[in-house]
Amino acid sequence: MVNSAAGLLSGIIAAAVVAVALFVMRLVRGEPKQQAVSGLFAVAVAGFVASRTKSTKGYFLPSILKNAAAIVVGVVSLVLRRPLAGYVMAGFDRRYTNWRDHRDTMRAANWATCVWIIVYVLRFGIQGILYWAGETGWLEAANLALGLPLFGLGVLATLAIVRRMAPAAQFAPPGDVPADEPAQAGQPVRVDAADE
Repeated sequence: MVNSAAGLLSGIIAAAVVAVALFVMRLVRGEPKQQAVSGLFAVAVAGFVASRTKSTKGYFLPSILKNAAAIVVGVVSLVLRRPLAGYVMAGFDRRYTNWRDHRDTMRAANWATCVWIIVYVLRFGIQGILYWAGETGWLEAANLALGLPLFGLGVLATLAIVRRMAPAAQFAPPGDVPADEPAQAGQPVRVDAADE
């Protein structure tokens, strides 16, 4: 909006000010530093590219390229049978630590990774077309629409897939052994109706 009203340099300065303010806010709130630093870095790179290309649309080029890289990484992870969503599942819930050993969790990780590949394909495709067409106004609108709203849909779809295909309740946390039978950590646990 600042770019439209006051020009490219003003838009870059406004983006930098907002990025620094968000960075400070995240640090004050005690949020993970990596997210704060990566957000600040992304705005700095985008601002630099926009200043070098002397074009507002240059601001969006790093994001478009990042989406292309994410597509490649996601597809490669599927080809190697190490879908990235499985690592995320294990990071959020230790019951999924041995996710590669179970058919259900592998399927869930594959499908969840496909969801995120679709998210990045949509971002790359739509923003890429608008970038090459020089439609800066539409590119700005698409950047907003394909940001948090699409991310939120991706998260909801991922949760639905994991809960349906590989509910965490099926798996014992590493190191836990059910009282009635020995089981290796992360192995599926039979849940009796009386235990529910």
